[in-house]
Amino acid sequence: MAILKKNDIEKGYQKHEKKAASLVEQPAKLAGLLKKALPKASSKRKGLSPVWEKLQLLFSLVRAYQDGTYRSISKKSMVLIVAGILYFISPIDIIPDFIFGIGIVDDALVLKYVLQAVNQELIAYKDWKDHKHN
Repeated sequence: MAILKKNDIEKGYQKHEKKAASLVEQPAKLAGLLKKALPKASSKRKGLSPVWEKLQLLFSLVRAYQDGTYRSISKKSMVLIVAGILYFISPIDIIPDFIFGIGIVDDALVLKYVLQAVNQELIAYKDWKDHKHN
């Protein structure tokens, strides 16, 4: 199997950008996205272990955006995040999820790419979250 290239990863989430942009404009609908993503992430935790902590922070950020408690993030970053989550929950991707042992590889790579792309936004959110509760 060929190694996935950055271009493959970008194409993977880009096909979800239009729907992601629509969801970002209707934050109430993000709850349904999280409802699908959280159980899948939990069931694939072992395969997602390299990005697990940041992924949990990402889900928390989406939840805070969805409920209106945190909006200090660019729309572009939110679209990227939501497109990445849509890719993650989609059963049709570069490496189909049903291929035992490797079906999570492309999902993890897309999520890693998204997490790297929005790393500064995640740092700002974590700082806000940590100070909000103190």
